[in-house]
Amino acid sequence: MKKIAVLGCGHGGQALAGHLSLMGHEVSLYADPQHPGAFHAIYQQKGIYLTGEIEGFAPIHAMHTDLQPCIEKAEVILMALPAFACEQLMPDLLPYLRAGQIIVNLAGYFSSVFAHQLITNSSYEKEIRLAELTSFPYACRANNEGGVHIVATKQFVGIASVPKNQIYEIIKELSDVIPCPLYAKSSVLEVGLYNTSGIGHTPAILFNAARIGNQDMFYFYNQGISEETAQVLMRLDEERLLIGNKLGYDIPPHYEVLNRYYGHQFTSIYDYFKNSPIHNSISFFPASTKTRYVQEDVPFILVPWYTLGESLGVDVRGIKTIIDAMSLLHNTDYLAMGRKLNSEIITAYQ
Repeated sequence: MKKIAVLGCGHGGQALAGHLSLMGHEVSLYADPQHPGAFHAIYQQKGIYLTGEIEGFAPIHAMHTDLQPCIEKAEVILMALPAFACEQLMPDLLPYLRAGQIIVNLAGYFSSVFAHQLITNSSYEKEIRLAELTSFPYACRANNEGGVHIVATKQFVGIASVPKNQIYEIIKELSDVIPCPLYAKSSVLEVGLYNTSGIGHTPAILFNAARIGNQDMFYFYNQGISEETAQVLMRLDEERLLIGNKLGYDIPPHYEVLNRYYGHQFTSIYDYFKNSPIHNSISFFPASTKTRYVQEDVPFILVPWYTLGESLGVDVRGIKTIIDAMSLLHNTDYLAMGRKLNSEIITAYQ
């Protein structure tokens, strides 16, 4: 049994907290009081109801809206938050961290690079281990009544760490925490290039902006990604693969990454999103174009990919076009606000 802090009370946070509790771990769950999600419902019922692939009622050991009591005794801290929330929260964690703790960023947004820089430049504890996954372990959907439906668990995810030389020790320590097998990647930069959200989310939002604005009901992937839209996704994916190749990484195409996660055998991006039972199990569509599929994925995936490509001399005009189009749509300079990966970062973290 481990003492685990789960930071975030949304879809992923509830799935992790509930499943880890059922696995026998002592789970403390944190929610930002300004964005509580299902916190109050879970607090009232003293746990989380899980349905789908994993079923049961999971008692939660402790619940907090204050960081210190949630993380100070934890062996593992799981950042089940959007990338922008992780970035905002990280400075608040620093005073309460202790040597040897593992902070796990649960999807590859290059968060460990910037967390490591923050820790290194702070006056607080430096011996903190950082890990980052290529993708969140579950496909899941929560409600605001203290329940979460787990559609599927990935067959594996990739992981990298800072410091790099501790990756196998970290994998060993997380083997009973992350609910699927972990495979070591060479660096957190490689992990960030595996983030499938950068391909599948933002272009589909852009090309369905009128449909979303009119509140049409549709299957976001099955009906929102046409053969023409898939051509754009393929162009972005080609640029992502060129970046990886320039860094010496052997990264598979987008649809093949998803095939491996879920045990599918689709033959293209279009085929995958048209027919994936996991991605089309519910009639899901965003309520607005101002969704995390843009506000998270553009500044925290597409901008890092673009700046990484520019630093390496890779033609990333397709990625830049999507960044510019979403900036125009939202009257927001996503390039200016996004994470920049320059040659110094490449040297330090490759």
